[in-house]
Amino acid sequence: MGKTKMVSVFKKLYLLFVAAMIVLYACTIAIFLTYAASQRNVRINAMAATMRQGRESLKTQLDIVSDMERNLISDSRTMNLSQGNNLDVYTRSQLGRGLVESMRSFQSMNNIIEEIELLFPEQKMELSTLTELSRKECVPARRRETETARQLIYVQRQIRMELWYPLIRSIVEDYVPDYGVRVTLSENYLSELLEPLSVEKQSGGFFMLSTGEGLIQIPEGCDKLMECWRQAWKKAGCPDSFLRNGRCQGKKYLFISETIPEYGITLVAYRNGSWLDTSTIIALLVMGGVILLVSVMFFLMLFQTNTTVNKPLQKVVQAFEKLQDGDLSIRISHKYQDEFQYIYSSFNRTVERIQELIENVKEQSRLLQNAELMQLQSQINPHFLYNSFYLIRIMAKNESYEQIVQFVTSLAKYYRFLNKEVDQNISLSKEVEHMMNYIDIQQMRFGDKISVSIGELPENAVSFRVPKLILQPVVENAYNYGMSSILKDGCIRIGYEMDEDFLNIIIEDNGSSVEEEKLEQMREYIRDYQGRAAGHALSNIERRLKLAYGEDSGILLENSDFGGLKVVLRLDMSVVL
Repeated sequence: MGKTKMVSVFKKLYLLFVAAMIVLYACTIAIFLTYAASQRNVRINAMAATMRQGRESLKTQLDIVSDMERNLISDSRTMNLSQGNNLDVYTRSQLGRGLVESMRSFQSMNNIIEEIELLFPEQKMELSTLTELSRKECVPARRRETETARQLIYVQRQIRMELWYPLIRSIVEDYVPDYGVRVTLSENYLSELLEPLSVEKQSGGFFMLSTGEGLIQIPEGCDKLMECWRQAWKKAGCPDSFLRNGRCQGKKYLFISETIPEYGITLVAYRNGSWLDTSTIIALLVMGGVILLVSVMFFLMLFQTNTTVNKPLQKVVQAFEKLQDGDLSIRISHKYQDEFQYIYSSFNRTVERIQELIENVKEQSRLLQNAELMQLQSQINPHFLYNSFYLIRIMAKNESYEQIVQFVTSLAKYYRFLNKEVDQNISLSKEVEHMMNYIDIQQMRFGDKISVSIGELPENAVSFRVPKLILQPVVENAYNYGMSSILKDGCIRIGYEMDEDFLNIIIEDNGSSVEEEKLEQMREYIRDYQGRAAGHALSNIERRLKLAYGEDSGILLENSDFGGLKVVLRLDMSVVL
């Protein structure tokens, strides 16, 4: 059979990729979007710079106003006028004129000031740069506890800064200061700060006080925008510098604000948040058509890639996953004559070979384990037979013929069990029954010298399968070694305990306790039995339990609280034989 010609999948993918890249590099979408974004950033940065410049200018002017207020408060002429009852009319008039001239001189040098007033509530007197001396009621504006004397207030549609002496907040009921300074800020000056912010369509600005009043809107009628900005600003944690997009009445806006926290005033600017004009949108539609064309080509390329590469690779990956999970029945096929056809065929042949090897290993392991188990059990059966003959000899010597009959009957049942149960693994209930038959035989020998206490086998362990002859040799050791020095009141106790998935079978006696050194030596014999006579039966059972249930199962040796040796057979009930 001739070799089938293989068509390379990667060659087809390479041609598709080259064609797609030619179209992609012919497009200018990336350049267009980058340019549009850079222009938008330029406008935003210019707007932000204007805002920072306006903030610094306004803060400088407010600092000058604040210093002027403090100078007027501390002026000796102001203090003398506050004690007007001790002055004659001429002196009071001269002091008032001097203060008014000073205030007008200061106002002429600062275009942020609309009017300066020096107020004397006790005398009901006012000095103003507009009206000079007048008599009128002077009441400090109420402030909240969180406001300071430097913070601006909005009273009677005027923006003011008030400073009173004594220098306390006017929050105490019936508070009447000695005198104070009130500066009314110029709306024209504040409007001039906002004018550079209204150079584009759907753009403008306004001032917002910390008390919540919106001031000097350019253009007029942006109350809704004020509220939209306020919500976004508060949600962001009221930062001093704020830049974020938002929506108002279905339109997208960009908000920029700069706060002067010392005076409780915020300069806010807004502009249309959409950065694409009509010409830009038309150009974008053209580019969208190109993108659509490129997308179709990429889609075709991806579809072809998915069909010719991705799906076959996924099939291989899934097959390997099932193989790792132990599924050796998995087989995969491919209808095209390409690289994947070779990979699939090689995979199938490899799985078949692995399956053959595993079956061979399993069969060899099963034969080896059966041979080892049969060898171990063959070591146990003669051991008990020799002891039985020895016991019959003693009874015959004592001419105890009825006991011989009973003993031989029990012995027959014992060997009938061995011959009848040809399986290497039997139910635990049968193993317990066999052990109890053995105990009956031994009790014929020891009589009242030894009593045996047997606990109730747990219901869920009755049908649990165990290797044959794992209990009787342990009980035999208890009789032969544990009870060897007992003349009377000997006791053997057998119990069952559940420990999660493990069943613990406990066989203990009240014979002589074993020294810890000797006990550790016995444990070592059990763990590493190499033909030693001591510990032969227990090491035999230890080996069989580990072969059957795994390394977590086996035999534990301890000194019993009962007085003698405690042997625990630990069986993993999650393992099914």
